[in-house]
Amino acid sequence: MKTLRAAVPVLLICIAMLIGCETTEGADCDGANCSRDAGVRTDGAPVADSAQPPSGIVTFKNAGETATASFSAGNEAYVVVPYSVSTTAADAIDFTIKLTTKTSGTRSYSMRWGGFPARKTDPVWAKRIASRIAVERWTRGLRERAATMRMSPQSTVLSPVRRKFGHIAACASGLSADCGANEVCVKGQCTSEISGYNVTEFAPTTKAIDLTVERKGQSVAILVEKGKTVAKADLDGLLQAFQEVIALRDVALFGDPALKSGETRTSSDRNGDGMVWLVLSDTVAEKNSDAVGFFVGTDFADVKDSANSNEADVLYCVLPSSGTPLPKILPILAHEFQHLLNFATKVYRPKVNGGQGALEELWLDEGLSHFAEDAVGYGGDNVTLLDQELFPSFGDFSLFVNVKTGDTPGLRALALAFVRYLFEQKGGVSYLKEDPRPQDKGGATWLKALLASDKAGVDGITATYGDYKAAFNNWIAAVVLDGRDVTDFAAYNYAPLITDPLTGSAIGLVVRGTRKDASGSEITLQGPLEKKLNSGDNADTIPNGGAKFFALSGLTGEATIEVTTQESDFRFAVIKVSK
Repeated sequence: MKTLRAAVPVLLICIAMLIGCETTEGADCDGANCSRDAGVRTDGAPVADSAQPPSGIVTFKNAGETATASFSAGNEAYVVVPYSVSTTAADAIDFTIKLTTKTSGTRSYSMRWGGFPARKTDPVWAKRIASRIAVERWTRGLRERAATMRMSPQSTVLSPVRRKFGHIAACASGLSADCGANEVCVKGQCTSEISGYNVTEFAPTTKAIDLTVERKGQSVAILVEKGKTVAKADLDGLLQAFQEVIALRDVALFGDPALKSGETRTSSDRNGDGMVWLVLSDTVAEKNSDAVGFFVGTDFADVKDSANSNEADVLYCVLPSSGTPLPKILPILAHEFQHLLNFATKVYRPKVNGGQGALEELWLDEGLSHFAEDAVGYGGDNVTLLDQELFPSFGDFSLFVNVKTGDTPGLRALALAFVRYLFEQKGGVSYLKEDPRPQDKGGATWLKALLASDKAGVDGITATYGDYKAAFNNWIAAVVLDGRDVTDFAAYNYAPLITDPLTGSAIGLVVRGTRKDASGSEITLQGPLEKKLNSGDNADTIPNGGAKFFALSGLTGEATIEVTTQESDFRFAVIKVSK
């Protein structure tokens, strides 16, 4: 295993070169913290100038109250943000901002980050993210269905292929680690092949396939559809990347608690063999030709309730190819493994112990999975998600799913940004060259508590983080202030980016600044679009759990801002963005 681990950094840096590494040119970041000017820090800890919010920068008010903005120097600039902290579904919340000025000056809106044109959406990327959401829409449905079913800690479905010659090794412990290099333990027998594996849930024209064990490590086995060929380099790279990066880091971040008190078997280990299976098959793309990989929740259900269950912990993905190389597969596996860990912890474990389980709400489950892509070192697609989906239309999206919009790229981007903020406010993690596992600074402790909670969505955040509405307040301030160099107060900023010593990518989130996307292209993130705030009444709408941004500058004297609405739990912030 020492040889395997030693090879991982070289392999993954090569992969990262394909998907686009973040670099820090001109800064000495070799194992030490870098300045914010360099854009990177290795420990990921938030930076604060004091324990208390700086005065005169952010004012929070409830709807119906008034706030003032002073233009005593004449060059001040503000952003006014009306937002909803309601968790009650509402497609559109009407509000009015009334701006009253005591000046005859002429307003100018030439702000650093305001007034720029809308970005042009890359149609290829838009199609790809739409396909991902389409795939996850029905896999989410399978998780919802599975959450209502019985679940037991035993696995009885899969059948090993008995070898015609020689001794059939037994694995009385049930652990695949007791079997040969290319064998897994099934029903007490070590086998290199499995017959009749059920793919009916996602393959409309195929009911079952046969599998061959092609690779096995300490925590993962790769099983390939029989008769299909995968390049040796791809099998080795997939094994290393999943075992030494994805699984290692996802578990370190989200946890994998014991299935029952006092047991060594973990919640995610549905078939009890001690490892997760990666099943590579062409059938993955039968239902959706653009599908790359997914998690099927009904595999955790008892076959008595779900005839298509394999009673095993499995991630599915297409066979690596020139059209779908490893750099496209690895982020999906990081994303889907969070779904597996989340379902195993919040649903499967409670059910096995006589409880009901609490399936995570869609918005938070997807936010956590997109966060997982970034936190394990494969977050390039999230840069595009923010740039093309969230920032041009921030005010159109809600943290919560409603019947009209459903699951959208904007919802996912919004949830990602919120989860990343909460994680960093709890302390985040650091990354070391000598250890691929994230070093917990408080962020991983919070994530594990969130998954282990018997509550979901906002209730889970409140139970494990604190006051959701207060957190939302500060997050709005961070979205406005991050990258503007107005204050380094931790609650009003995202933490500086971290250079991942293993993959070479940047980890973290910036609202304003330059990042590389998954292809390696430089993307200039400019934050949410800001409308001009005019004198008099400015009427608009936002969904619940949403916000809009209005630029105000070029005045002299004092301005009064009042926000009114018929909805409850509606607030606004007046944020000074000039120094």
